[in-house]
Amino acid sequence: MDPENILNALKNGNVPPEGVSEICVGRENEIEEFQKIFERVRGGVAVTKFLNGEFGAGKSFFLKLIEEKALAENFVVSKVTLSRDVPFNKFEVVYRNIARSLTCKTGISLEHIIERWMRKIRTVALRETIDPSQQEQIVRDNIHNDLKEAHKYSASFATAIENYYNLLSKGDHETAKHAIAWLSGETNIPFTIKRKFGVKGDIDKENAFKHLEALSAFLKSLNYAGLVILIDEAEHIMTLHNKKLRDTAYDYMRNIYDACNGGRFRNTLFIFAGTPEFFEDQKLGIPSYTALNERIADVLHTELKDLRKPIIKLDGFKREDLMELSSRLISMHEELYDWDAGIVRDSLEGIISRHESSAELTGYIPPRIFVKSFISVLDVVQQNPELKTEDEILDLFEEKEEIELEDEDWI
Repeated sequence: MDPENILNALKNGNVPPEGVSEICVGRENEIEEFQKIFERVRGGVAVTKFLNGEFGAGKSFFLKLIEEKALAENFVVSKVTLSRDVPFNKFEVVYRNIARSLTCKTGISLEHIIERWMRKIRTVALRETIDPSQQEQIVRDNIHNDLKEAHKYSASFATAIENYYNLLSKGDHETAKHAIAWLSGETNIPFTIKRKFGVKGDIDKENAFKHLEALSAFLKSLNYAGLVILIDEAEHIMTLHNKKLRDTAYDYMRNIYDACNGGRFRNTLFIFAGTPEFFEDQKLGIPSYTALNERIADVLHTELKDLRKPIIKLDGFKREDLMELSSRLISMHEELYDWDAGIVRDSLEGIISRHESSAELTGYIPPRIFVKSFISVLDVVQQNPELKTEDEILDLFEEKEEIELEDEDWI
């Protein structure tokens, strides 16, 4: 953990690249539920969950937390943020971004995962015999066996991986690179090159779903716990300019939900994060597509928590959460800059009350806004030791009461 990187990222409105577990508060029940989901996914099931939260409520931060915990438990993780360049109605583009964002606890990329797997297989062969021809046969047999599950979903996916090994064995590294690119969804590969690793066509809208199923099965065959796919800013679907495109996107989402519940996907967790409008807007959001909405919408009209339902609501922080978070940030700041932040610690009640007053209209305190302003106060007070009273500390917030939320939903 690097306190400076964490504090700088938070002050700039970003999710820290690592160490989010150190500053996560108020999400204990959600974390416990996802730990149970991890165990179910490890055991063979597939799950689709949705995170509902206002801008600044903590969706992207929570996704980062899930990523850290999943990697620690030997899952492969891929995070995709929907945008104009990655629209969910083009699932072949989504697949490409999933495949290119694969991360395991030892490294990043599909190529890294495949190379690590092949090194293990070669090591096994070396231990079993000193005969080179027998070693080669053991490697090929193990590759073939480990690809059996993936082959059930996509024969071309399995073929490309087998031929990737064959090309490397022949020293044809350039064509092998093209095989990895094709597996990752690249479409600009000439037919003559694709023929060398035994495939035709591209991963397109007609077969991308099957290839994702094959990818998930392949990763489980390599003894990973499973695949976790994080889809952030799902509300981008609402910006697609006509209903047909939006319906296509929502139908892909429905297909994923049904495939998880129907056993087509295994050892896979999908998490979609979006704003309340995404889940509530009758014209543009999920309610506009009945086939999906009827599957995931709440059937009870209650504010009581049920973390086992498809949609999990991420609420703003309570006073005790902010007190705990503030204490952690103060300790981190004191350690980093070697100073005593006692005056800020003594002003915590007033600082939080000031934020509560500013949040009366919305009914909750966006964690991002609180953290950004709180770290700014710590920086100012540490660099200006003449600030010695609580009133002087609280005055620093006077010009910050009308802060608008930005698009980056980090925390």
